[in-house]
Amino acid sequence: MPTQASTSQLDWLADSWRRCQLAGLNESQTPENIRLNNEQLDERRALAGKLIEFVEQFAVPLFNQVFAGTNSRLLLGDTEGVIIKAWGQASFEKRLTAISLESGVCWQEGVKGTNAIGNALTEKQFITVVGDQHFIRQHRFISCSAGPVFSASGELLGVLDITSEQQVHSEQTRLLVQNMVQLVENALLCQLPNAMMRIDLACDKALLQTGWQGILVTDEEGRILAHNTVAERLLGQTQVLGRQLDEIMADTRKGTSDTQSLIFEKHPIMPATASGYRRTSTLSPSCPLHFGDDRIERAWQQACKLIEKDISLLVLGETGVGKGEFVKQLHRQSSRRHAPLVAVNCGALPPALIESELFGYVPGAFTGASRQGQQGRIRQADKGILFLDEIADMPLTAQTRLLHVLQEKEVLPVGANQPVTVDIRIIAATHKDLAAAVAQGHFREDLYYRLNGLILTLPALRERQDKAALTEAILRQYCDSAMTVCPVLAARLASYHWPGNIRELDNTLKVAAVLAEGEAELTLAHLPQYLVAQLPDITLSESPDLASKLETTISETLLDTYRANGGNISRTAKVLGISRNTLYRRLRKMGMT
Repeated sequence: MPTQASTSQLDWLADSWRRCQLAGLNESQTPENIRLNNEQLDERRALAGKLIEFVEQFAVPLFNQVFAGTNSRLLLGDTEGVIIKAWGQASFEKRLTAISLESGVCWQEGVKGTNAIGNALTEKQFITVVGDQHFIRQHRFISCSAGPVFSASGELLGVLDITSEQQVHSEQTRLLVQNMVQLVENALLCQLPNAMMRIDLACDKALLQTGWQGILVTDEEGRILAHNTVAERLLGQTQVLGRQLDEIMADTRKGTSDTQSLIFEKHPIMPATASGYRRTSTLSPSCPLHFGDDRIERAWQQACKLIEKDISLLVLGETGVGKGEFVKQLHRQSSRRHAPLVAVNCGALPPALIESELFGYVPGAFTGASRQGQQGRIRQADKGILFLDEIADMPLTAQTRLLHVLQEKEVLPVGANQPVTVDIRIIAATHKDLAAAVAQGHFREDLYYRLNGLILTLPALRERQDKAALTEAILRQYCDSAMTVCPVLAARLASYHWPGNIRELDNTLKVAAVLAEGEAELTLAHLPQYLVAQLPDITLSESPDLASKLETTISETLLDTYRANGGNISRTAKVLGISRNTLYRRLRKMGMT
């Protein structure tokens, strides 16, 4: 049996070892692997999209800071103990791969023996398993601390784990995991559909931004929708949900000396701009669609409202403007984010296969059909969103069947006699003129009017208002934050027509950043020659105010983002895709302290 554990720990640990023995596990034998294939893993990641997003935003930077240079990994498991994402030391990853502690593998207690991931799920509490406490001898070179992550309603969402070499792991690791989990759960509180205000509370002002503050979330009328456990302890009240915030605050003023000293700080969750739009959706890491373009903002706000209704969306725009990314972000924002987003490129599927691919088929439906049949992409998207890209290229026969799905909310697999009911939202996209295709008889008119409940047109890159800031943000993904773009190059990039849109800009900057590695400034010499030959021949002497206008645009975007995020340096830097040092430098340059 394991040793060196506290009495309370020995209780669950002894029970765990007994369960492992009853499950037929052997300490000396390598346990079997239950491993998901890539498609299954992608589906699980899609279901946990918001959780992954907040872990990457709040937990991963903290992990990288504390465990830099150590043999440690940060692991995220789902509710079934399947590891869906991992971060950390690449060299240590290889050692963990030897015991299959990697993405796609299930680490439930009954499969892998006593381990932090499996037992945090079993016990629904923070668990540390050090070295010899692992049931399987092969696992005893590691130590792990894990904590379950819960939603605002108390639903188990997953488990966060830090795994290290046994001698690297310390008691502080458990505290760090608790801190990470709390930061993620605090962020999840603000995702409730009617959440309008977050109230931080603490005994001391210095604790308000630590992640250990109490948090209340209210609706527009000030009614409390959710709170974290810290808030409940600080308020000393068992019944907080549903009460008015003013009532709670009044109680603290006339309550005990402990509650009298509480400090409250309010933060709008969706602050409105002067234009009337709520900018949290775009000026946040969860939806980095633009840096100040009115057309994309308008399309996003409209799409967010309609995605919750039984109304189809049709997204138009040139190739490369980001239609697919727009739909991905919309899925993450919607109430269907925990169900799949199934994307189908109608132009990439052979006409003979598109019906079976979309609608599925029963066993033996046609020669060469799978003996098990096929579910089809429409049924895969049940409870989620079906994204039909390049819808203009769908054959007419498939269009007829798709129209039936839209009208009746049911799908008839190829070769089947009975339809299957589905609950899906459909978003279609194309770079072609669908109205012209209807006029030419290439696209069904009735399907066209079914799909275009709302038509959203994304602007080409050359038309975007935030082109300068977008260029800088993309460049920051591929280079050191200290690198700057020379004024001549900035002017020529701003004047180029970008036929490939964002996709072309992204590829160009990726190549340029590699060619300019180690240099302080990006110049024309770092661009591919074919592109240099196509760039407009503009010099700053010909357009003396162009560089100034570019700098002004970038500064205004930066300042708007800084204010929209309440002056939070870290959040503003993340939204803009620049380092904190770069942000500090630009703010000082604009006279901001």
